[in-house]
This record gives sequence, structure tokens and C-alpha cells, in this order.
Amino acid sequence: MNKKTPMAFLDVLLPIVTDQFEDTVTFYQQISGEKVKVSAAHDGYYLKLVGSFVILGADDPVALKIPRQVQAIFLVKDLDFYWQQVQSFLSEVIVPLSVVSTGRRFIIRQQDGKVVEYLELFN
Repeated sequence: MNKKTPMAFLDVLLPIVTDQFEDTVTFYQQISGEKVKVSAAHDGYYLKLVGSFVILGADDPVALKIPRQVQAIFLVKDLDFYWQQVQSFLSEVIVPLSVVSTGRRFIIRQQDGKVVEYLELFN
């Protein structure tokens, strides 16, 4: 990784995958005191952003296979820059650079074994 240009994240979000979507959304609204900021759907699942929590659910549990692996979501400003930066420490590309309903993303397994999504939101 280039030590002269450190990666600075806009935010770090925690994914919460659930089989009881609406109840889980309500729970995280109550504990965080936050309202739903974003509602979206793609890749067969739906999500709501509540504070720093991304709650994910699906009618078909198979759609949650990849979201269940993700341990953190790093919000970034310039996804292309981060794609170049992670090349030095990625172990596996789980989802390549792609467009989703909320923006652009990629999901990787890092050398430390952690699965992380890098996400650039649409304005």
C-alpha cells in the first residue's frame, strides 16, 4: 500500500443481515435514535441504512450469501482510487467493481481474512 497516500474513509458501516427485516430495522432505529436514511434493493436483497447500520434482508435467503460474509462497509469518495490501493493487500475479489442501486462498490477478502465492501454512494 502507498504510505504517502493513506486511505481515509468517509464512514465505516456495520452490516446486519437478518431474516426478520422490519423488526430488525425497528430495533436499530430504537437503539440508535436514528431514522432510515436510505432504502434500496439490488442483487435479490433489500436494505435500509439506519445510522451506521446497514440492515439487509431478502425473500430468498440465497440472495444473502455474499452479504453474510461482509464484516464492514467502508464508505469512500473515489472508488477507483481505493480499487488501486487494495491491490497490494487483497487476497480474493468476491465482487468486482460494479454498480448497485446505491452507488458503486467492490467486495474483497483482505490478506487478514476480513471481507470488506468498499462503497461509493451516488450523490
